[in-house]
Amino acid sequence: MIKGDVYIQNTGKSTTALSGVYRRMVDPRTKLFILLIVNITSFIQNNILCEIFCIAMITIAMLYHRSYRLAIKNLLIFSGMALFILLTLRVENTIVGMLSVVLMMARKIFPTFMFAALLISTTQVGEMTSSLQAIHTPRQITIPIVVIMRFFPTIKEESKGILDAAKVRGIHFTLLNCLKAPNQIIEYIMVPLMMQLSVVAEELSAAAVTKGIDSDKKRTSLYQTRFGAMDIIFTLLFSANLIFAFTGGGI
Repeated sequence: MIKGDVYIQNTGKSTTALSGVYRRMVDPRTKLFILLIVNITSFIQNNILCEIFCIAMITIAMLYHRSYRLAIKNLLIFSGMALFILLTLRVENTIVGMLSVVLMMARKIFPTFMFAALLISTTQVGEMTSSLQAIHTPRQITIPIVVIMRFFPTIKEESKGILDAAKVRGIHFTLLNCLKAPNQIIEYIMVPLMMQLSVVAEELSAAAVTKGIDSDKKRTSLYQTRFGAMDIIFTLLFSANLIFAFTGGGI
């Protein structure tokens, strides 16, 4: 049977843990490679069909990993940005025009953040470490990747704590209040968050080193990562879209 992330084999008299865990998901190395492809595609593509295909493929990858809520949330955000930009193309207003330009830039890099969210939410740190170790990735690359994977979820928790602390002091960050006094976002959120970033980075780095991530000896791992058919399919599809983006076409 399965208990959490660990497979348990029932032998009748006792239960013994298997030597490793194999998760039926896209391999972490494939996710990193696709993230690079998506990043390049986002910056060089100039065709809306190419962009839509990229978003569609990321959504399919989210559904494959059973991240249904993440897929719906990101689709709503992307659709909202695209709709706002479309509706404000002919509006002659300085503030609306500036907001439209910001959203255009955000939409340009949105696929990269979308796939990065999928990678972080569906990949265990130990799984990523095991995968990178299997291809003999230098520690100078492995350690930053592992720290980054732990960094963003930690920052999310810190941000929630800052917002809760602000609510206790009677400060509420609604959309109307942020538009009326945007300086409050910098004063009450960004400043304490930026001060906390350096502390979090140091703590995560120290935790990784404490766990022996910089050791020269080969590490054992609970996870067994391997390439499968879906790794090949997703890699080919995203690579094909990148080729179309380079040639100025779209699908």
